[in-house]
Amino acid sequence: MGDKKIGFLEKIKKDKKLQIALVVILSIVAIFILFKGFINDDSEAEETFSVDTYVTSLENRLEKVLKQVDGAGKVSVIITVESGMETVLAMKTTINETSNGREIEESPIIVNGKTVTVKECYPKIVGVLIVAEGADNLTVFRKIQQATVSLLDINVNQVEILTMK
Repeated sequence: MGDKKIGFLEKIKKDKKLQIALVVILSIVAIFILFKGFINDDSEAEETFSVDTYVTSLENRLEKVLKQVDGAGKVSVIITVESGMETVLAMKTTINETSNGREIEESPIIVNGKTVTVKECYPKIVGVLIVAEGADNLTVFRKIQQATVSLLDINVNQVEILTMK
């Protein structure tokens, strides 16, 4: 059995056409594997730009701005949301005349095998927790509260501000 392996390897070493064919086949397999990986990564990336990414981005931006408030000091922000992203699809409406009257049927518009998206709605913010060093000062507290309410377009009762230890 060892002689067969040596014989095969020697045959590959001596035959240039066999070497080229082997390299081409291995290259095609490698390209296929990489291409398939990119396709899967893209679809997963679209699905994962998700609520987590959105919320983390909002938290970071709000934290960065609130640190700039005079007297706020160190700031930490946590935001909670109601649900996931809502996708509104383009729909086509078909009206069929039947003996019972009109029948209205809606179905999504599909182009190139994919549904057409009209818009994506970000999830509703339900609560914000802010921990800030300077929150024990009433003026700083109010400035942080007002900035958060204004920036996130939420109600005051959705914002909780605590003093950092």
